[in-house]
Amino acid sequence: MSIGAFTNQVIPTMLEQVRPKLQPWLVSKQSKLMNLINKQAEKHNVSAFTDAASGGSPTYSLGGPVLAWRVPVLLFYGGDYQAVSLDGGDLGTGSMMGTAFMAFGTFENDLGYNLPMRAILASKDMKQAVVNALQSTLSKAIPEMALYNEIGFFGDGTGMLAQANGTGSPTFGATVTYNLETTNFSYDRLRGKNSLVDVYNSANLLLYSGARIQSISFANNTVTISTPTGSYSPTNTDQLAFPNMGTGSYTAVAGSWRNGLYTFSTTSTSGSIGGLAYSTAYELATPQVNAAGAYYTPSLLLSGKTQLIQRRDDEAYSSAIGICHPAQRASWYLQGVTISEWFRGASDKMIDIVPGGTDYGDTFKAGDVMHYVSRYANKSRVDWIVPSNYGWTQLSDIDFIQTPEGQRIFIGRSASTGNPQAGYQFYILNTRQLYSVDPGCGVVYYSLAIPAGQ
Repeated sequence: MSIGAFTNQVIPTMLEQVRPKLQPWLVSKQSKLMNLINKQAEKHNVSAFTDAASGGSPTYSLGGPVLAWRVPVLLFYGGDYQAVSLDGGDLGTGSMMGTAFMAFGTFENDLGYNLPMRAILASKDMKQAVVNALQSTLSKAIPEMALYNEIGFFGDGTGMLAQANGTGSPTFGATVTYNLETTNFSYDRLRGKNSLVDVYNSANLLLYSGARIQSISFANNTVTISTPTGSYSPTNTDQLAFPNMGTGSYTAVAGSWRNGLYTFSTTSTSGSIGGLAYSTAYELATPQVNAAGAYYTPSLLLSGKTQLIQRRDDEAYSSAIGICHPAQRASWYLQGVTISEWFRGASDKMIDIVPGGTDYGDTFKAGDVMHYVSRYANKSRVDWIVPSNYGWTQLSDIDFIQTPEGQRIFIGRSASTGNPQAGYQFYILNTRQLYSVDPGCGVVYYSLAIPAGQ
């Protein structure tokens, strides 16, 4: 008699085993670079003051509206140098120093969480779940805000995160899929699944609010967003941006989001920074080197070094650091591998020709400048800055929103009845605004080649 296959009859009695650990699939730590910036940058708790708060817009010849933090700058030392005649000649009138100012306020943003009571009660201990939903969310909230802070650091103040590359024909539906560019950021600044984004066109005009990242195809370099309500007409040059910068027919501009590195370290030579116009203070402009598709080579570095020394002094150069994506570190290392030569005997084993120092937190030296990497940096550029020239203005340190009594977790309220809901909410508040006291003290290397596979 053959044996029957009746295991399914006892499956209801079997126990499921679960690995007693929640495996994160996303980055959970900020880079060594941001640790350095946060350590060296000055922090100033300021007020919400602005002299334009009443709706006026005062005009200053050497600066914009006054905000809570004013940075005075020296435009020129003064003094008229000239030839004179000591036979009763005119010694000249002379002149004095000239100053101007940049002004910065704060930028308010938060990170909100919502947990239903059922999820909290059903995951209180290890008999119920491998992770306590409330405790885990609370413990990850501050590090998560730190990562968003780093993503925002690699921006230009417009809030844009990802750019469609002009190919394909995205159509509106429950989801929309975009092909992303590969020469600047690709999908790197998108936090991942379910993160909230808004959609803008190529002219930074708001098209759709409240989309969420549904999926990212790393192999195909595409992103798919969910569009739960409303509609818009997508095009293959749209952009994804930080949410809630504006509503209606809103156009994002520099200042719509918090200032970033690329607000100050920029190839732009028009407009203004901190209310101070380039036309008034041309030293705002950052020295720049156009690589024109070439790799990050010693000749390019020496060009930038010469410009920086010409514009400032050797102290500025000695204090500079480089900031780049790991792709540019790979570019620099690959040049070293190409020109290196190794000698080994017949019995020697193959050596590892990849240089050391390629872990994410590892720095590297190029042109006597120590370089730091971040996964969120632009892939086709390298920026030299002096960290001590940068700082934060803020209303307070990054922390939980809390009542004067110290309450940090709030119960939800029904929008229709006002009655308490079976769930809790909490928020992390960030009021930091980035500023630089000397945007021109640095170098921008742009349009750099990106090694294959990077």
